[in-house]
Amino acid sequence: MTPIARLGQGLPGSLRLDKGPVRAGAAVLAVAVALLAARCVASSTASAAPSEQDVRAGAAATLAARAVAVTDHDKAAYLATDAPGAFRDADGRRFDNLGALPLAEWSMQLADAQPAALARAAARHVYQVTETYQLSGVDYQPVTVTRYLTFVQKGGKWLLSSDADGAAAGLHADTEIWDQGPVSVVRGARSLVIGMGGDQRLKPFADLADHAADKAAKVWGAAGWSGDVVVLVPSTQGQVEDLLNATAGSLQGVVAVTAGEGGKPLTGAPASRVLINPDAFNAEAPDAWQFFLDHELTHVATRAWTTPAMPLWLSEGAADYTGYLNSTITGDRKFLELANAVAGGWKPQDLPTTDDFHGSGDAVSRTYQISHLACAYLAEKYGQAKLVAFYQAVGSAPEGTADPVGDAFRTVLGTTTKDFTVKWRAAVLAKAAAVETLLKKKS
Repeated sequence: MTPIARLGQGLPGSLRLDKGPVRAGAAVLAVAVALLAARCVASSTASAAPSEQDVRAGAAATLAARAVAVTDHDKAAYLATDAPGAFRDADGRRFDNLGALPLAEWSMQLADAQPAALARAAARHVYQVTETYQLSGVDYQPVTVTRYLTFVQKGGKWLLSSDADGAAAGLHADTEIWDQGPVSVVRGARSLVIGMGGDQRLKPFADLADHAADKAAKVWGAAGWSGDVVVLVPSTQGQVEDLLNATAGSLQGVVAVTAGEGGKPLTGAPASRVLINPDAFNAEAPDAWQFFLDHELTHVATRAWTTPAMPLWLSEGAADYTGYLNSTITGDRKFLELANAVAGGWKPQDLPTTDDFHGSGDAVSRTYQISHLACAYLAEKYGQAKLVAFYQAVGSAPEGTADPVGDAFRTVLGTTTKDFTVKWRAAVLAKAAAVETLLKKKS
């Protein structure tokens, strides 16, 4: 061992020992070696790496202390769970943001199973942590968020030092809007708006969402939704993409997005979130803002029926149908891309597929417009209640049903997909002709 080698090197080179003193000196040296070895063992034991069980226990205690601090609104206790440094400074701002939220529940705990990739992380003691929260009055179930947190031992405790080391293992943590900067909260009659820019910026979104919630509940109340909605209003499109874990630039031109769990009853999933893309929203005419909120709230209201069986032409068409109900937006604005396409020789064939909704530009706009016309024609010919019943029948079809749409056409409307498609094509061409006439009058 290194300490023994140093002891040997420290012996005086001029020391001369005869036979007797050699035996005595050897005894003294043996005692010294034994004492030093004992100290070495003790030192090695004291500096040995802590066991995984000890680290997890310490980390769990720290996370539990954070939860108590959030509940008690105790910032000092919250920051006491962080190691000094930049992370602690940022975490203090995050605590302030949490304080603005109407939290019914908030906790953090180590995930039961840790990703194997964390074993290859550059930093030690990086763990997957599940953050759970519930917003009072709007969330029917707790919402879970995945974090990757690094713990370091300080003063006998395991403290947080980073939330970025999971990226080294190729793991992407969830982002919440209160991670992105100072947030304000505005409560409407049926909405909770969380965003940046202060109350004055957020209040109009609460008004739009309240109106949209009333409208969606009136049309789609049979879907089991008559509750509130959470609207998130970041400052930039990039922040929206981060919240959705979307590719940078992928939401270009997308005004709003609804994120939530489809196919579950009202009390079986957290409240859906409607996210506003301010870059695209601000580019729209003010009289279209209500349409976009009405569209998104339709997705919220119908989520129990929006199962994998639901084709996009029906879910998006129903949302546009509801959004345009009683709207002052004129036909030449609603169906401009459709009219231009028909004027250029395009004709409708089959009801839109999922692929038709991919991409951007006029072709996707036209896809939304002809989907809207499918639902509008259905409601005009059979009645709005039949549109609701048709949507329910498709979304509630037993798993494994070969043709949920065809079955719903037959059982709810007494027709076939083929017959409906023929009449829908005629309705699309008639609308395009009417819009073309309107455009000529305005030119």
